[in-house]
Amino acid sequence: MTNHSIIDTKDVQALFRGIGLHWPKGRFFFCRYEDDAAGRKLLKRLGPLTSFHALKQKPNVVVNAAFNHAGLDMLKLDNDILNSLPDDFTDGMRRRADINGDTGESDPALWDDIWKEDIVHLWVGVYATDEIHLNAWCDDFTSWVEAADGASIVGQQDVSRIVSDKDVPVYIDDPGSQPQHPVLLEHFGFRDGMGNPAIKGLIEKHLDGAGALDPEGNWSALATGEFLLGHVDGHGEMPVAPLPEAFAYNGSFLVLRKLAQDVDLFRGYLTEQAGKLGDNADDIAARMVGRRRDGTPLIKGKNDYDFTYAGDPEGRVCPMGAHLRRANPRDSFGAQFGSALVDRHRILRRAITYGELVPHGKTQEEVNGKAGQGLIFLVLNASISRQFEFVQQQWINYGNDFDQGNDSDPITGLQNGDGQMVIPGDGDRQTMICDELKQFVSCRGGDYFFLPGINAFKALASESKGWRR
Repeated sequence: MTNHSIIDTKDVQALFRGIGLHWPKGRFFFCRYEDDAAGRKLLKRLGPLTSFHALKQKPNVVVNAAFNHAGLDMLKLDNDILNSLPDDFTDGMRRRADINGDTGESDPALWDDIWKEDIVHLWVGVYATDEIHLNAWCDDFTSWVEAADGASIVGQQDVSRIVSDKDVPVYIDDPGSQPQHPVLLEHFGFRDGMGNPAIKGLIEKHLDGAGALDPEGNWSALATGEFLLGHVDGHGEMPVAPLPEAFAYNGSFLVLRKLAQDVDLFRGYLTEQAGKLGDNADDIAARMVGRRRDGTPLIKGKNDYDFTYAGDPEGRVCPMGAHLRRANPRDSFGAQFGSALVDRHRILRRAITYGELVPHGKTQEEVNGKAGQGLIFLVLNASISRQFEFVQQQWINYGNDFDQGNDSDPITGLQNGDGQMVIPGDGDRQTMICDELKQFVSCRGGDYFFLPGINAFKALASESKGWRR
């Protein structure tokens, strides 16, 4: 039996730890193989993958990989393994569009071509210290695939980190909202990557504010098994996982979504609302997000991470409908519960931007052309339905848990043209209602993937019968 109390970080893919600013450049390859033999040759070519542990050595290039259901099936895995995979993963993201609110501008019929059918088998995420090392690795890989029999690259996406510069404005009409110190940004000009959970035995940075909160106000790291298969979860049990144990151990389910961000629409809408409501556009944007542009939360706490919502039950400081509060409600549902009603729905976010930053005074067409800009939204969780899909459906696209009725998340939620967000007054400020919300973020494709442990990946690449049918 595996010792579940010890985490072998050499067996966990690096993506789980997070690919930080030491590797700001990246390229994602979406690969296909025509049979199991071609697939295994491709996997061997990719090995060895970079582990969680290996990031300490700061390699020039980091490589991780994950399979969707079609990719595992094409490897001719034993039917007992395929049948043990959860239904959400087996269905894939396109077939669960209604659950995720992928309608309207996010309808799968409008997705990038590679996601409209079961074309992709394997995601390969390549991150590098600079473009020289990135291009060298990618050129070698592309040349190998082009010469290989039965393997192909059906799509690729360049990605990169955006770091703020006080001299490159991202504000709309208030220069005072410009981040004054370098922070990681997303395309709407807000600090990114701050809300990830603290995970027992793996990631405990910013434990206070990032973990589980008990009714007495004490923080603790979330159970490893909420994110990494083969380890104890928040109920003190082993999470449901594919069989055999060695196949799932130290693996996780990866949600990949290409989310296009319409920067022009976002800025234009906020400018219009500011004129109607008598406030400045950047303040309204901060209340829609739940943080200031530099990452400072609207709720005062010990620091940018350690704060709670129990003292703001009506959302007069941080609106109940704000994106930050909906994505991670913390103790919004009552101090007597702490964060217990939230903890089993946490997700580990590993998103990265694509496209160049659109500065104040520029249009996205001028900067990025028709390719646009946005996020490749990456999420790791032990259960896609209980974690990612629950958050997406119940908290982002529905408002009942926050007493918001039919109002969805103002930043990433599904909009139909008549949506609104209520920003309650706080004594010094009148209540404001942002009406006719627009679809600022739309899905352009993606899928559900299984990110195996390093040893399981090696076994999948092996020519031995092993798990094959």
